Amino acid sequence: MIEYRALTNDEIIEFVNPVCVQRGWAELNITEPYPTCYVIGAFDGIEIVGFFTLQLHPFLGPLWVDSNHSTGEVSRELVESMDKFVAASNVRGVITIADSPVSARLAERHGMTRVESPVYMKVG
Repeated sequence: MIEYRALTNDEIIEFVNPVCVQRGWAELNITEPYPTCYVIGAFDGIEIVGFFTLQLHPFLGPLWVDSNHSTGEVSRELVESMDKFVAASNVRGVITIADSPVSARLAERHGMTRVESPVYMKVG
């Protein structure tokens, strides 16, 4: 019989993060005292046979610049400053919605890659 339960941080390190690395995903952040994920595991005896994760993944945005300062300098500097903060923060990764060609160029310039997978959203 399969047992379903929340995983401990040690179990996330032992069972989940190796799968994440193997599949090319970012490892889950379990930094104390505020881990940014919750994982439910499925166990067949002592063997983990599946898991499902709720995770907080930092979202960049919105980015706004007054139209009187839209030459690109302000947006580039804001993005550069945020990129430095992200690098210093040791986050597992960030996502953004690039809803304009300018946003897409800024994201790509800072090492972000376009996600080709479908994205779904639930509000509330």
